[in-house]
Amino acid sequence: MAEHASAVADHMGSAATITVPLSQSRGAVVAATTTAPTLLPRFDNSAVDGYAITATDRVSAVDGTRVLELVGQINAEAGEHRRLTAGSALRIMTGAPVPDGVDAVVAQEHVTRHGDRIDVSGHIPSGHNVRLAGEEVRSGDVIARRGTTVTPGLVGLFAAVGMTTVDVVAPVRVAILSTGSELTEQCSGDPHRELRTGEVYASNAIMLTQAVISCGATVVHTAMVSDNPQAFLDAMTRASAVADVVITSGGIGFGDHDVVKSTLRTRGVDLCTVNMRPGRPQGAGRFGGAAVVTLPGNPLAALASFEAFVRPALRSAMGYTGDGRHTVDAQLGQTIAARPGTVRFSLGSVVLTPPRSIPVVDLAVGGKGLAAVIGANCFAFLDADRTRLAAGDLVTVTVEGGIPR
Repeated sequence: MAEHASAVADHMGSAATITVPLSQSRGAVVAATTTAPTLLPRFDNSAVDGYAITATDRVSAVDGTRVLELVGQINAEAGEHRRLTAGSALRIMTGAPVPDGVDAVVAQEHVTRHGDRIDVSGHIPSGHNVRLAGEEVRSGDVIARRGTTVTPGLVGLFAAVGMTTVDVVAPVRVAILSTGSELTEQCSGDPHRELRTGEVYASNAIMLTQAVISCGATVVHTAMVSDNPQAFLDAMTRASAVADVVITSGGIGFGDHDVVKSTLRTRGVDLCTVNMRPGRPQGAGRFGGAAVVTLPGNPLAALASFEAFVRPALRSAMGYTGDGRHTVDAQLGQTIAARPGTVRFSLGSVVLTPPRSIPVVDLAVGGKGLAAVIGANCFAFLDADRTRLAAGDLVTVTVEGGIPR
């Protein structure tokens, strides 16, 4: 499995760098270390609504009170302001620039006002309630390192230092081809149409589309293709022209009409088997200008293969670190027999029931095939080296969303 996972990642490589407006950057990965082009804040400003004063103004020897004359007001807006002289004060709003001569701001609730005069009591240190230029970020400071995921807060910081765009790793463009002459699309106009014997509803394309989107990549093309070799080759040509990665499902098994295997094995795609169940047949390579990953047609096997090989490679190509979901160690709720030498993909349900501190997972909640998703909120790849997993043993599970209590 590790060898095939490495091959898939190698074929995908790394996505390109693009420059996007800040409004489109959330969730993307910063492509290069980013530094601040300016100070934050850009000028000394007031941290509170109050009165700007000179901290060294003379204090009454009788009661320790300063009596200051109000000579104006400064709002949080652009403009020039005269220097504050001794014995005077300015009404000032939060965020307003602090003019020359001011080295402290007294909050309005700590001042007694008498018309155009204020009384200020107590010791006021220099710098009190003044936010200095550059105290948050200095020009040239690193504000995002390469590989950082852009959050709403980071978007706000970029905007605060005057940036309008940011260089990020481009989303990988993915095409998905579902193969099989037995496939038919659901018809919204006639949802109760009866299928002919041998027909099945196509489910892999929409399932894999949602899986790709959950990785942060973009699905640019989907198609359902019959088992006709020329039709499949034409579909591959169209898909590889618009996508960075083409994912196929079906047609790589050991049957007489496995069109993907027969068409691609002489055109740059290596077909192989891995020690995973479900999902033994696999393939990876390149076709045209695109990386190609071939998955089994069985829906549960396709899902297992995506999680094992495609998701890690897609996220790595786009600069993400890790799976992007929570993994936890949970105790098995039941004993499971395993097949030595084979990694088993199992869906299940994990819960945390107080007073327990360790979650418990049931890896047998659903039915066979894709029905295994019923009631499932997690999955696990069970160790190939163990022949039996007993109730109470710890297994690592990947959780979709939070753990219910």
